[in-house]
Amino acid sequence: MEARAKPDCARRKSEKEPGHTKHKRTRSGCYTCRSRRVKCDEGHPTCERCTKGGRKCVYPDLSTASRKKSIHGIPIEVSESSTDEDDHGEDMEPCALDAIADEDEPVESTVESENVSKSSYYHASSSQSTGSRLGSTRQASETPSLVQDKGASPTPSTEGSVGYFQYQTLGTSHPKGLKPQSEMQQPYDWSHLPQDLQFYLSYFYDHITFLHYSLKYDSGNFLKTKYIETALHNDALLYALVGFSAFQHTLHNLQGKIQDFLKYYNKAVTLLLNSLKRGDRRTDGTILAILQLATIEEFLGDWINLLGHQKAAYQILLELYTPRTVMHSQTSRIILAWYCRFDAFAGLMAGFETVISREWFWGAEQHLQNQIAQDPTNLDWKIEHSFAKMRRIANDMSTVFAKLAKGEINQEQFMSENDNVGRMIASWKNELDPALLDGRYLAMDYPNARILEPGHPFDPYIPGSIFNGPLWAMNNAIIDWHSIDLMHRYKTALMLGTQPGEDISRMAIESCQLYEAIEFYHESPPGTVIALQTSLSIACLFMPRDERYAMWARRKLATIESHGYIYPHAFRTKMSDLFRDRSCMQWWLPNDEGYPPIIRSIRKFWKNGKLQQLMCQQKIFEI
Repeated sequence: MEARAKPDCARRKSEKEPGHTKHKRTRSGCYTCRSRRVKCDEGHPTCERCTKGGRKCVYPDLSTASRKKSIHGIPIEVSESSTDEDDHGEDMEPCALDAIADEDEPVESTVESENVSKSSYYHASSSQSTGSRLGSTRQASETPSLVQDKGASPTPSTEGSVGYFQYQTLGTSHPKGLKPQSEMQQPYDWSHLPQDLQFYLSYFYDHITFLHYSLKYDSGNFLKTKYIETALHNDALLYALVGFSAFQHTLHNLQGKIQDFLKYYNKAVTLLLNSLKRGDRRTDGTILAILQLATIEEFLGDWINLLGHQKAAYQILLELYTPRTVMHSQTSRIILAWYCRFDAFAGLMAGFETVISREWFWGAEQHLQNQIAQDPTNLDWKIEHSFAKMRRIANDMSTVFAKLAKGEINQEQFMSENDNVGRMIASWKNELDPALLDGRYLAMDYPNARILEPGHPFDPYIPGSIFNGPLWAMNNAIIDWHSIDLMHRYKTALMLGTQPGEDISRMAIESCQLYEAIEFYHESPPGTVIALQTSLSIACLFMPRDERYAMWARRKLATIESHGYIYPHAFRTKMSDLFRDRSCMQWWLPNDEGYPPIIRSIRKFWKNGKLQQLMCQQKIFEI
């Protein structure tokens, strides 16, 4: 089987129209212009485009020796100064890519939108390639427009994008696992893919972090490396990943439409279903595709399909791993953490204990403890262990409450086991490794601090309130700990028929204070508000019934939902009652302030039942 990238690009070269001037691709332009796919004038130390746009200009090191690289497992030699898109060789015409124009300059090379929307997703013979076995799918023109604009869908572009992706690259103290894009190079070649898939893969690589998945920690940069590699070899995962990337891009495109991402989601569901029906061997790619689809469904508020995919993921997890073997690779550890999050989420939604048994949580914790013993200076193992221990405690808490609700233990047994859970929650914070509380990494300075409005209930700029650099992930861990403690105290009072203690309101304020500090920090990475949304939602339930706090909470919830996380009807109803304002059922802020059109469109179609019809409703979990 042979890859199609080179022959296909070579054919385009030979079929050029007479008189067409070949554009010689430079290998010495800056990385910024390369990533934006515009011509670089190669000015030093900063090129003209980067100077004009106020962008960071980074050039490759042309003196570095050649290095080994591979495409789908085939080793090749490439120059360190070349990028993945140059891997076709000097004598081959590179596959065309979209150019992104500056505001005051013409586009030098473009691909017409109909070439994307009317072409098949893969070349007809790409089913024989090593990396993919996809066939063609429906043309984009067959998907009806879901908004008032009935025009053709444009080629994906960052023009008109708004939102939180205006993110400055981090300095030497960047959060662990989140390196500046200037220090990262696209690790795999996907130039053999159709133009739209290339675009969204690049967008995913450049803009999406593990925090968008609420994974909290990714020490090995899994999403930007192994995850993409797995997707290039698994059709369903590729389309699911592209669907999530397209969703994120659509949120920040003023002309974005539901169909821009939904077609990829539906394609992924179809491919996954067909694979399962054929009895294809289940792999990491299979379960990752299911988890990625469940992530999209969580964002869209599709709880029925999400719970079904959580069930399917559990079945495949049992097929592939045991509590012992699941800890043997970074990929499987991410899969376990990702699944456990959905398992806990499903239990919270349905009010029952987690599906996965305690031995999985305990096995993960013990494995990481052993790794620390072997390498006591490794900070990554210690951070991962802190999260694993917290997941085990949360599992124990849900199990105790579920046993009482099902009548499996009496009141006296519940009190004993629940007191033990309370002690474990307290011990998590008290027994943290000193290396995870290193004062050298406390944030003391706040450049470009925002001016807060009078009456703002929290000060996000208190020196020493959060960690930066390699301990950034501990902010996520500590705010999660606050949430577990809050839920434990509240549910205990609920089970015993008593009123929660007065300290629960104080704890909620502490949690919100921490959330504010993390969100406002100048090095807070993309996806932060999504990663912290569960903790914020829990804290908001117990805040003082004061107008200042209520409006603060409503603004935070509006920010999170504008990032694409559609809150379920039950939560919106609960918060509307707490805020004593039913207008929150429509939108969190008065007069629809900050209500993005794409979010309005998604919620409208969901309310009318049309989104469910447009999303594949095939029951993967029944296969």
